[in-house]
Amino acid sequence: MKKLIATLCLLCLALPSSAGRLLPDSLVMGRLAGVDDSGIEFVRSDRTLLQRLSALIAIEPQHFALAAGLRVFDEHNRFLLSGQLNALKGRAIGVTFDLQGNINRIWALGDDEIEALKQRQAQIHP
Repeated sequence: MKKLIATLCLLCLALPSSAGRLLPDSLVMGRLAGVDDSGIEFVRSDRTLLQRLSALIAIEPQHFALAAGLRVFDEHNRFLLSGQLNALKGRAIGVTFDLQGNINRIWALGDDEIEALKQRQAQIHP
C-alpha cells in the first residue's frame, strides 16, 4: 500500500513537467526581423485587413524598445540572455508588452504552439 501511494505521489509530481508551457492570453505573435542596441524589429502576424490597409497610409511602428527586466524564453522554455536574441532572428516569436509599450517578455514559438495560438485567435475573432 505504501508503494502504491508513493508511486501515485511521484506521478502527480511528474504531470506538470509533461504538460506544455502556458502562454499568456495577451501574447502577440509575429516574427523577429532584426535586433539592435535600442530594441528589436518585430513584425506582427495577427494584423487585420483594416490594419494592413491603414499601414499603407500611416507607417506602423515595427521597432520596439525592450524593457529593463526583459525575459527571453526558447521553445523549450529555457531562459535566454538578451544577447542571444540574434539567434532568434527570422523566427516566429510571441511577445508581451508592459504599460509603457516596451516588450517585457519574448517566447520563441514551436510549430505546435503557433497552430494552437492561431486556433485560439480564430475562436476569439470568428
